[in-house]
Amino acid sequence: MDTPRLRASVLAGVVLLGLAAFPAAARPASILDDYQFQEQARKGLDYLYNMDFAAADEAFAVIAIRHPDHPVSPFLQALVPWWTIQLEPRDTSEDEAFFAAMERVIDLCDRRLARDPQDLDALFFQAGAHAFRGRLHADRENYLRAARDGQQALKSLRKVAALDPQNEDLYFGLGAFHYMADVVPKKYRLLRVFARLFPKGDRQRGLQELNRALTNGRFVPTEAAWTLVQLHYVFEENFPETLRYAQWLRRRHPDNALFHLYEGRAYERMGRLGDANRVFVEIAGRHESGQTGYTDAVAEQALYVVSRVEMQRRMYPQALAHLESLERLMAHRPVSTEYRALGRLRRGMALDALGRRPEAVRCYRDVLAMSHDQARDWAKGYLKKPFQDPAQRAARPAGAAATARSPR
Repeated sequence: MDTPRLRASVLAGVVLLGLAAFPAAARPASILDDYQFQEQARKGLDYLYNMDFAAADEAFAVIAIRHPDHPVSPFLQALVPWWTIQLEPRDTSEDEAFFAAMERVIDLCDRRLARDPQDLDALFFQAGAHAFRGRLHADRENYLRAARDGQQALKSLRKVAALDPQNEDLYFGLGAFHYMADVVPKKYRLLRVFARLFPKGDRQRGLQELNRALTNGRFVPTEAAWTLVQLHYVFEENFPETLRYAQWLRRRHPDNALFHLYEGRAYERMGRLGDANRVFVEIAGRHESGQTGYTDAVAEQALYVVSRVEMQRRMYPQALAHLESLERLMAHRPVSTEYRALGRLRRGMALDALGRRPEAVRCYRDVLAMSHDQARDWAKGYLKKPFQDPAQRAARPAGAAATARSPR
């Protein structure tokens, strides 16, 4: 590090230490310190994370009545459409409501900041609104808008850190930024140009800050743990850690379908197939009984992955039954996903393993008409040479041609 930057870093550290030394009373007042608000917010968040959206809405409505002009009200109410979107990411029907709520948050924050540029609540919820809005823009592949929101979120977070250095909740946002700014550009070449708009990230620091928010935060531990589940599953490919955080979430929110789903996915990737099978069958059962949050999108994933697990365990009739359930489910889905092609492909594989070649061939030909490139490639391979049970492949004579690699 060059000398001017080192001096600036040391100076920033001294300033933050000085701010931390002030008594709590010197910090700007915040609604987050209001005991009545804390209890009502936690009540609503517990409902939210257990997928009882109607009860969460009612709890957040009480806060909106008590604090009609505070940005916390539309922010909390926006979490209901946000989590609805998480359950069905390809469905854009909730986008408008979510974006409108976050725009309302930002507008209320701007008004407060015009009166007081150091309004702690305004800065905190401004950062949150930009961060969540940016995340949805990224999911919708609006990367420039996502980057602009990210810049605004980081700017506000840094102001909060200066005003309120002992606020453990802010480390959720900082940790997510430091991790993603380091890891995402390395994984996705398309996004490298947008990474230039931000300071350099730090993967390890990001993980530490997210764990700090999980351990010490008042309102964000669940969001921090959920972020850690996704980061460890997608980027780190550390499935024991994925499972650890998923189980932490399941203990606190046993009715959250997404936490349930990732518990099963972690088991599968760790090779604990019996546990994975149990979890996915339970998810499918909860969907069948109509439990809130166990949506068609969640059931779609569970049915596909449980069939994959059963095929790994050579339980082909059971896998075929779940794949048939998957196809019946998808026949009524308004949104088409990759599981339509992958499920049909895997159905052909199960039929091949059971010796029902003509039916398998029909499935593979169906896949050729679908828009999933990898599934089509696998189908072409299995049309040339049938899918074989791994035990059959192991017994193949030396030099025999290999079948196409099995899809995940």
